Amino acid sequence: MNSEKLKQIIYISIPESMQHNLGSLELDPSILLPVEVPEGQKPEEWQPENLSWEMIVSGMLKVLAYDEDNKNREYFREFTMAARPEIAAELTQSAVIKAQSGDFELAEEIFLALIGLDETDLRTRLNLVLLYENKLNNRSGASHEDRESLHNQIEENYQDLLPQGEDLPDIYFNAAWFYYSNQDFKRAYELSENYLSMGEDEVKRSESEKLLRECSELKDTNELYREAYRLVNDDKNEEGLDLISNFLIDNPEVWNGWFLQGWAYRKLSRFEDALGSFKKAAEIKGDHVDILNELAICFLELGQYDESRKALEEALGMDPENLKIISNMGILCLKEEKKEEAAAFFRTVLLLEPEDKVAAEYLDYIEKT
Repeated sequence: MNSEKLKQIIYISIPESMQHNLGSLELDPSILLPVEVPEGQKPEEWQPENLSWEMIVSGMLKVLAYDEDNKNREYFREFTMAARPEIAAELTQSAVIKAQSGDFELAEEIFLALIGLDETDLRTRLNLVLLYENKLNNRSGASHEDRESLHNQIEENYQDLLPQGEDLPDIYFNAAWFYYSNQDFKRAYELSENYLSMGEDEVKRSESEKLLRECSELKDTNELYREAYRLVNDDKNEEGLDLISNFLIDNPEVWNGWFLQGWAYRKLSRFEDALGSFKKAAEIKGDHVDILNELAICFLELGQYDESRKALEEALGMDPENLKIISNMGILCLKEEKKEEAAAFFRTVLLLEPEDKVAAEYLDYIEKT
């Protein structure tokens, strides 16, 4: 139970004015009803004359979202659906809109409430995981611990969903991309195969086929590559470079290998070497936001500001809301002593992700100098 999220909830008896059936549901006066008191008002100061059906439904949704052990959950489900038969469709639309606008906290609460209404709804459970992935991708300024915690939450959710992938093949599709982004190419390959065996969406099938081809080059050397990635991710860059160099001897046409080598070089401040590796990755892979971003960082560190801007602008054209790219545009502007332009980029980052600590620190620095 998340007590912080439930702090505005109070429980009341059914008022006499409301003691009647609700559609086919016979109201049970022995069950106290949760009511959500508006923010800014102390629960103990709430007055019963302010009660409305909406406050009761809102309270029940809150309980369904955050109190999994509540003994009256089933009754609250039935009550909510009887009071608002179309509520699931309305909430789904609202959650999607909130997620698209970057209001991840409210979108998460709505998805949790929807799952509380119907725990067998695989689509909503998948939507919640996709929300967490979107949140992770937009939290470049979060601490390592926060990002790791969110990553683990995503993986745990996929592990719960994958046994039911045959009922919703999109689970296989999205999980494949998740594992691919985490360099587990063997798992991504297997899940792409699963999707292609039953998925019917032509666009997703095309993307799965591309992913399958790319992973086929890496799945058999998966452990060597993943170990190299783990070492570099843990800042054991010299050890990681040794492994990835061995990997590239046998796999010179795998762009991911060159990208990982470039990343290790960059973390060691060997920017010329990193630039060469990233250029090789770009030669093999073609246009790719992450490669362009890394090229831009290397150009920036080498004082080649025009080249850095060119790479960042190309990446921004491909992904206009990528926080890493926007933030790096701000850093480039600072290097060029264009403080107003830099501040505008950091404000954009904070507009999209208010918790981005890096952007907040840069903006604070600009405003104080």
